[in-house]
Amino acid sequence: MEKEISRDEVKDAAAKRKRHWVRITRACNNRCLFCLDRENQNGSIFPIETIVADLKKGLASGAKRVVLSGGDPTVHPKLCEIIVKAKTLGYDHVQIITNGRMLAYEKFAKDLRAAGLDEVTLSLHSHIKEDFERMGGIKGSYRQALAGLLNAQKQGFIVSVDIVINKINYKTLKATLQFYIRLGVSEFDLLYPIPFGDAWKNRDELFFDPEKAHTYLRDAFSLSKNKNLFIWTNRLPAQYLEGFEDLIQNPIKIHDEVRGMASGFGCLVESGKPMSCKGERCRYCFMNGFCADLDELIAKQELHGRVTPHCLGSASKRWKPTPVFRMDTDFTLEAFTDFHIQNRYFVKSLRCKGCSLMKECEGAWIEDVRKKGFSILTPETGI
Repeated sequence: MEKEISRDEVKDAAAKRKRHWVRITRACNNRCLFCLDRENQNGSIFPIETIVADLKKGLASGAKRVVLSGGDPTVHPKLCEIIVKAKTLGYDHVQIITNGRMLAYEKFAKDLRAAGLDEVTLSLHSHIKEDFERMGGIKGSYRQALAGLLNAQKQGFIVSVDIVINKINYKTLKATLQFYIRLGVSEFDLLYPIPFGDAWKNRDELFFDPEKAHTYLRDAFSLSKNKNLFIWTNRLPAQYLEGFEDLIQNPIKIHDEVRGMASGFGCLVESGKPMSCKGERCRYCFMNGFCADLDELIAKQELHGRVTPHCLGSASKRWKPTPVFRMDTDFTLEAFTDFHIQNRYFVKSLRCKGCSLMKECEGAWIEDVRKKGFSILTPETGI
């Protein structure tokens, strides 16, 4: 009898499957308050030749799944041709990430299906019209996006919904999830805002205190106990997921973040030039720990792995000599990312604030927490 695959195993396998992201536009028909890419949105459309070259690059790297993005990919006049080309070249799964407004046109949705599109991820950040259009920046977009969702489902696409959690919508997050669940959506990605582009420009309107929002977030996360739902989180600080550790983002995704920032990291390593984003925004950024580790490596030319906290005892398998990463012999950006994930990505429980070892303890390894829960940390007795 075949062993039944758990939902967590499915999620981990999906997270590890290699994807190739291809930007096909620098244009969007929304004006989202939290757009992290606004400075790159100049209204241009990438030529087919450039897109095909990028598609081939992804296949050469071993990817069989491609994600078409922008801007918004649906504003590209040759989107169907691009999908056909991706399938012809050898991709077995083509996905778009869109605000969904163009899918309100049923013929357009049908044409995408005929071209071979497999999956649609829709950015739908609220179920409340006023909040939805405030965040998206376009009046009338709520009705269009909902029509787009229904058309996507009608065409038989795999449909998921992205929600950027922010100060406007965190109190109604559970109700938003329930609304889309009633419409037949079973997969969600809950994204934490990052301090770039318009998200940083509008930070006073968007960024929130996760501790103050914790009750609302936990209420929303409780829906993940429904085994028919797939809920992911993206860049959400792990300490706010205690009790819902299965929602902690697979740390392998840090590689995607690093690839997206590779140019800045390259300049830092080669010339010592600080990242252009370094400063006030770091405390809001998911990559803060990684960047701090890279800064320390460059300064000291070597970096030691972190030590398993005393209170874990036998709950951790990481009782081993502390590894060392050396700049002169070990460095590639990919190798350093692996070292960071395996030996430096440690997190604490919110409960650790009451521990007398709070200052010197570095927390537990992220994979121990993901697999066994924050309950392995016992700060009230672990001294």
